[in-house]
Order: sequence, then structure tokens, then C-alpha cells
Amino acid sequence: MRAVAIIPAHMGSKRLPHKVLADVHGVPLVLHVCSRVEKARGIDAVFVATDSDEIASVVDAAGVAVIRTSGDVETGTDRVAEAIASLNADIVLNVQADNGDLQVEVIERIVERLADNQVQVVTAVAPFPADRSPDDPSIVKAVVDRHGRAIYFSRSAIPHGGPWLQHIGVYGFRRDALEQFSAWGRGVLEQSEQLEQLRLIENGLLIHAVSVERGSIGVDTEADLKRLLSSISDFSKNNRGCHA
Repeated sequence: MRAVAIIPAHMGSKRLPHKVLADVHGVPLVLHVCSRVEKARGIDAVFVATDSDEIASVVDAAGVAVIRTSGDVETGTDRVAEAIASLNADIVLNVQADNGDLQVEVIERIVERLADNQVQVVTAVAPFPADRSPDDPSIVKAVVDRHGRAIYFSRSAIPHGGPWLQHIGVYGFRRDALEQFSAWGRGVLEQSEQLEQLRLIENGLLIHAVSVERGSIGVDTEADLKRLLSSISDFSKNNRGCHA
């Protein structure tokens, strides 16, 4: 099976505009994400999907393949679904462009889980970070059953009283499942929580969750960016972005 990773990137973040090009130790944030994904075993190619000329220029200059997409997609996963039209791929990973300290293990575990032909969609969860509040809506919580299947995702502190799991913004799809996702309209839960993975749950498609030791810092605010800068200070000394 051919597995590709696509990083959907756009400039229209409401809380932190232009965040994917934020300077992280001299390297744009999106290129830190690319660097992590490129190191993962089992990935045959990495692409950035964007509607932005500015992002495309930065990514292309770093030697990363760019797929141009339209500007009217509703979610990052919809952008990835549009991007695969021109690609030969059986497995598609959607890696959020603000996951600057993403662990390579997350990518590899998701690809390994998709070796099971019965598994259509995989994501990752980790223990909730001890220094963060479960009431923080910027950290998505996941509820997983005893068979490793996701029951629900929320910005609220669920389950009540814990224990809480942090959802990590990476999704692995079989191609057919990704194409089906884009064919469904946005559901009530997806719009309420502003979480695109709920479209799958609302339509009855199982999401399998792999557990990893540590989550990642998704950058939604200036405070998140400061945490990221601190988190990857050592990493950045030896990894200056994709192909650099």
C-alpha cells in the first residue's frame, strides 16, 4: 500500500492569524511539522495542501511538494480530500499544520494500525498533560472504549471527573473512507464542537485510537506558541525544517 501524508495549511486562523508561518526558532511552524512527518517510517511522500500563495512559496522553497486547493473548503480534512484527487495513494494521513512538536511515533503507530484491512480511520490519544486544565477548550478530549475505538471527542471536560485523554490532531484514512467523509455534509455535533472528526461518528464510521506516551502542542493562541517555543528548543537546534 502507498501511504502519503498531507498537511493542510491556510492563513485564515481566527485566534492566531498566519499561525502556520509563525517563526519557531527561525523556521516557519509548518516546516517543523514537515520535518517531523518526513522522519516517520511507512510514509512514501509528504505534501502540503494550501490555497495560499504565501504558504506555497515558503513550502516550495524548502523543497516540499505543494498541492494547490480551493479556498472554500470547510475543514482541514476536506482540504486533504480535495488534494488526493491527483495522487496515487491507498493510505492518507492528515497532519494538522500547527502540530510543531508532533512525535514521529504518532505517525508510525497510525500507519501500523492501518495495516489491518478492517480498519478505516485511525487517530491518536495521549494522557492529558498535567500542567493543563481539562476545561481548556483548545485541548480536545477523547473518550475511547475498551476496544480502542473512539466514542466521542469534545472541547468540554469529558468524562466528568476524568480520567481525560488528549486527542492528537493526526488522522489516518483509507482512501475510500476519506472520500466518503468529504461527501457527507457537516453534522450538528461537528458544527457545535467545531471538530471535524465528529462527522465520522455522526455517520457511523468507526475511529480507532492508538495510545501514545505524549501529546503535542496545537498552536491556537499566542500562549500556545510560547509553550511550543519552549518545548522544541532542543529539537530545533538540530532540525532546521524540511530539507534544510
